[in-house]
Amino acid sequence: LQTEVEEAVQECRNAEEKAKKAITDAAMMAEEL
Repeated sequence: LQTEVEEAVQECRNAEEKAKKAITDAAMMAEEL
């Protein structure tokens, strides 16, 4: 059970970082326009 929880937490962190990167990329694109 512990491993499953850790995997879920890791996936959540990965998703968060992807979202942050997407927001940053979008902000950069908006500035360039």
